[in-house]
Amino acid sequence: MIAPTHTHAPIEKLPKAVEESDLIEEYPTAVKEARAKLGLSQQDLAFKAKEKVTVIQKIEIGKMLPTMRLAKELEHILRIRLLVPRDELDIPAPPRRPSHSPGVTLGDVAVVRHKEGSDE
Repeated sequence: MIAPTHTHAPIEKLPKAVEESDLIEEYPTAVKEARAKLGLSQQDLAFKAKEKVTVIQKIEIGKMLPTMRLAKELEHILRIRLLVPRDELDIPAPPRRPSHSPGVTLGDVAVVRHKEGSDE
């Protein structure tokens, strides 16, 4: 039996750091400004990223989120940061109530109505 002359590379898993990252909120502006700064057209960027021009257009106007792989590719091509670790995002923590005084609970204010005619 003859071995094939070429083999496909196994599909690699994204690095854990990328999997635990999120896209910055202002990604459309960041992509558009970085592309313009490098003097690339949308067609040029699409060619370099191996994507369709319409994908780049939709990303730049914010109608489409790039996949993690495309985001990493755009970061590399445009030399910008689109993915940040989740712990660096400015997500406000929910207000915490002190554990020593539970305050009012749903059980304190709920009115329970029973069906009429049920025997209890």
